[in-house]
Amino acid sequence: MKSNILRGLGLALATAASLATASVRAQEKPADFPQRPINLVVVYPAGGAVDVTARTFAKLAEEQMGIDIRVENRVGGAGMVGHTSLAKNTDPDGYTVGVLANPFLYTDILLKNAPFELGEFVPIDEISFDPMVWVVNAKSDIGKMSFDEIIAHAKQTPLQVGMNPNSVFLFVSEFIERAKDVTFNFIPFDGGKQGVVALLAGDVDATASFYSEIGQYVQSGDLKPVAVTGDKRHPMLPDTPTLSELGVPAGGQAWGATRIFALPKGVPEDRKAYLANGFLKVLESDEAKKAFAEAGLTLTPAGPEAVQRQYQESFDTLKVFLAETGRIQE
Repeated sequence: MKSNILRGLGLALATAASLATASVRAQEKPADFPQRPINLVVVYPAGGAVDVTARTFAKLAEEQMGIDIRVENRVGGAGMVGHTSLAKNTDPDGYTVGVLANPFLYTDILLKNAPFELGEFVPIDEISFDPMVWVVNAKSDIGKMSFDEIIAHAKQTPLQVGMNPNSVFLFVSEFIERAKDVTFNFIPFDGGKQGVVALLAGDVDATASFYSEIGQYVQSGDLKPVAVTGDKRHPMLPDTPTLSELGVPAGGQAWGATRIFALPKGVPEDRKAYLANGFLKVLESDEAKKAFAEAGLTLTPAGPEAVQRQYQESFDTLKVFLAETGRIQE
């Protein structure tokens, strides 16, 4: 009797999964689309967080939507080459979807005189928000201090803080400076990972990074996360307060990496709706939660309305900050 019940439960679960997959495949599918593979364009090198995000998603979407998806890396200029190609050289037919990360796209526009504007991309889904983590060496003199104690110490002995020039890695530490009336000595690196290596070596006192770059060192006890950006505590760091909790107004999604799917402007509405709805269902599936967790990535799926609102709000927030710090003219 028990075995019959288990077999019945297994059949019911399999049927439910099959129906869910069928629902994704049938979601507002245009009669003439897609007739060839969908191309996911990543503007960063293979192996990075955005690339892993795209490849993890592509495998799931092929299974659940019944379509072919390819991942292409268009690299160069720290993202500028890929962003420009998507905005200026891509047919708006729905067959090319950008996997983009804010605010790196925004800094191209606001600081690097990009040949494209914000409105040339149309966000269709949010994939994930990855906040910045402000972190110190756990075995250093400040490794056992609280955030407030570190700031008090820094007012007496300025901290050496690693950063990537004109990027969110720097902006987060500048936010702390301004909110806490403290001055850091900034040490430039080419990226967040290099700052982490320097922190482990004791060459800097603190840096800002993504959890994916420091997770193994936090778990080993070599690094100590002190604070995170965003409105909520990081799911992998439940005991680490947000900067907002500590009196530093770094909430929202401007101060981290929001990974999104975006189309070039002009894609037909029926194709846009099919991709947005189908991709969102995949991202919300149990299979996606499991696969992304195994890849060390979090998911914060959101549809077109929410992601487009966040897209504009984060851009406006960063623009104000860059004007206040004298980097641009409003």
